[in-house]
Amino acid sequence: MEFQQYPDVRLSLLYVEDEPEIRELLRSVLVRKFPNVDIQTAENGMAGLELFREQRPDIILTDIRMPVMDGIQMTRRILEEDPAVSVIIISACSETDYLLEAIKMGINRYVLKPINHKLLFEAIDDCAARIIHGRQVKAQNELIRRLNEELEQRVADRTAELEASNRELQAFCYSVAHDLSTPLRGINGYSNILLEEYSDKLDDEGKSYLERMGAAAERMGQLINDLLELSRVTRRELHREKIDLSHLAHRIVMDLQQHDPDRQAEVIIAENIMDEGDPILIRLALENLLGNAWKYTTRVSSPRIEFGTCITNGETVYFVSDNGIGFDMAYVHKLFIPFQRLHGMGEYGGTGVGLAAVQRIISRHGGRIWAEGEPGKGATFYFSLRRPAAGALVES
Repeated sequence: MEFQQYPDVRLSLLYVEDEPEIRELLRSVLVRKFPNVDIQTAENGMAGLELFREQRPDIILTDIRMPVMDGIQMTRRILEEDPAVSVIIISACSETDYLLEAIKMGINRYVLKPINHKLLFEAIDDCAARIIHGRQVKAQNELIRRLNEELEQRVADRTAELEASNRELQAFCYSVAHDLSTPLRGINGYSNILLEEYSDKLDDEGKSYLERMGAAAERMGQLINDLLELSRVTRRELHREKIDLSHLAHRIVMDLQQHDPDRQAEVIIAENIMDEGDPILIRLALENLLGNAWKYTTRVSSPRIEFGTCITNGETVYFVSDNGIGFDMAYVHKLFIPFQRLHGMGEYGGTGVGLAAVQRIISRHGGRIWAEGEPGKGATFYFSLRRPAAGALVES
């Protein structure tokens, strides 16, 4: 690369030579050849070192044998202060020892006397190419650094905006749900009063309307309660502590059995499953998962529910499985969306909020949850409470 290809780039060169005539002659040659190089001269190594400290030139061009301080001593001192500076040594064939010393310092550009201008120009062009490339790399790195800082700031600003919007939306949902509860209680209460106190004044069709009104109000009330629960799950501050998940699962199953004492189901719970998490939220997640398994096995002749651990893609995860009605994997993406149901409300009840709450709980713990199922053969829900290790495969 010839330096003249970059007319807008300016470099500086320090030429150190003790012979005045040679110094001025070569300086004039270099000025004509490299008009965009600022050229300074010095008469010996000591003067060259002082000028280097003042001007910080990009390239050092120096003779070896000089009074006061020779070129090798000067170069060694300069490289100690700036190892990146480019140095070109001018040497006579008889100066082999000096040349070997220069090579030991890492200098690999030298021109023999008498000076061949073509070789000298090539050496200067080579130094200029390295310097220009270094400047370009530095400029690109600086640009990348500034772009990264700007991107990080934009991400931080956008994240803060989203968090603020999310908090406002959650507060709005909570307020709406809470405010709707009061009139719904009135509707349900007055419909019950009409049925109880004015039943003799109503025909069968009127009673049916009131019963349907009350049932609809109850369903709406349940939806509101679930919406409030979903909001609380999202807003609640996490308090992590060590949890015995096996013991927690046993207590949940005992509650299910007490509410349905006639149910006969085989429930298998692995022992000594320990982890860390918010005990209230983790209990809510397990209540939903085990409660669903209990609910969706009601029509199975020999219901079986299991809670345990397994290894998936090198990661230890928990699972709740059952042999109930299962689901079609074509609709698995709907499982964790609020108010989405894969089975009719009349068949099994519920509002479709439970699994959405579970997903948010697991996500807030840094884990993940996914499901597998087959119609008529049951379902298995897998979850973790920590993010998978680097390199582990993540199931979508």
